[in-house]
Amino acid sequence: MLTHRHPTGPPGEEQTEDSDEMAGDSAGLFRLVGDVRAGRRSTRRGIGPALANQELARVLRDQDTLLRPAPRNSVFTWDSPHSEVRFLPRERLLSDAERAAALRAFTGVLRTGEFTSGSGVSAFEEALTDFLGVPHAVATSSGTDALIIVLRALGVGPGDEVVMPANSFAATENAVLACGAEPVLADVDSHYTLAPAAVEARITARTKAVLPVHLHGKLADMGGLRAVCERHGLLLVEDACQAMGGTGVAQHADAAVLSFNPYKNFGVCGKAGAVVTRSPELAHRCRVVSYHGFAPGSKNVKAELFGFNSGMDNTQAEIALGLLPFLSLNNFRRMFLAARYLDALAPLAESGTLGLPELTPDHVWHLFPVQVELAAGGRDLLRERLWARHGVETDIYYPVLTHQQKPYAHRGRVPVSALPRTEHLHSRVLHLPLHNALSIAEQDRVIEAFYECVRHAE
Repeated sequence: MLTHRHPTGPPGEEQTEDSDEMAGDSAGLFRLVGDVRAGRRSTRRGIGPALANQELARVLRDQDTLLRPAPRNSVFTWDSPHSEVRFLPRERLLSDAERAAALRAFTGVLRTGEFTSGSGVSAFEEALTDFLGVPHAVATSSGTDALIIVLRALGVGPGDEVVMPANSFAATENAVLACGAEPVLADVDSHYTLAPAAVEARITARTKAVLPVHLHGKLADMGGLRAVCERHGLLLVEDACQAMGGTGVAQHADAAVLSFNPYKNFGVCGKAGAVVTRSPELAHRCRVVSYHGFAPGSKNVKAELFGFNSGMDNTQAEIALGLLPFLSLNNFRRMFLAARYLDALAPLAESGTLGLPELTPDHVWHLFPVQVELAAGGRDLLRERLWARHGVETDIYYPVLTHQQKPYAHRGRVPVSALPRTEHLHSRVLHLPLHNALSIAEQDRVIEAFYECVRHAE
């Protein structure tokens, strides 16, 4: 049985906002975005040496020309040649510089023939731990596999219950089911993330773990959830697949799981993920479970009866090393664009037409959700008008809640009244375009279209 150690906070938490150097995580970017929005030169002279910070460090060295009066040149494209604003254009997921880096990495793998195993995996794991401030990382073939691996490594199995939200991607639920355990759904708070009080109300004698999801890139209330888990002796695992770079990831839980799917803030050229943890014992067990039950470092020698073939391929690891230098810069782009949305749409929030998220230090803005407060059917009509009249594509990213999926309905595990906040938020949520390559002109077009369509809908 693994010992549950819940640290009190992330390394460096005692640092003040006046520190000369920032870490490149969401809290540091939050302060940088604040400086830029205020039109002042950042008081922080630099950024930490982690590989993930490399491109943002270059920008900061030239910040007078690139960040004032607003980010431009290598930070943002201002104009747009596109006739439509697509929600997530796949052909623009990587910039020219990122494509070149990925190509160099893949060409290197072609020369060596080290497609599945090689030094790139351990090098990428080391780069992850350096950036996240977490001592152990186990690279996997996907975020879903990482969830299954860590739950199995923690001993979650048949007869156990795992408390989780209903508004996540199916991988969260499927990972619990893959272990033979039962997903138990609890309600969320106004940030779309698990509410500690709702979790505590769902705990039974069979509860083994709590599995919060940092939805949209916003960290759940990990302090509150940790307190609940400590009171009841439960495991705590973060689904941080949408929160790469969020301050505090894996600092309050037994482990966190990341996804490097191409659509995430940081993605490779395929599917990949990782388990990150402060526990050397758990990291060792994850390595065993992730590769056929083999003892790490011993070829084809089993340490456990069962394991998966779910380690990250060396090809994707090398590509990840090529793309990782752009992570903090891309997260800065997303946070700055989120701040622009919040500023521009504030009058609609003040009039009660829209509910807006908050700009907080623990958010990496994987998605930008708004709450559409119009008459019944107004959200869907608004979405149709945005596309038909203005060529602006929006999305409802997860259109069906877990307990409302047909295969789940017969299980009878969720009372109709159990998830009022989840269902209320879900009935009104709409996601606006927000991705690394979104131009300022495209964002302005989204904002203008939103005002016009809302005016006609009221």
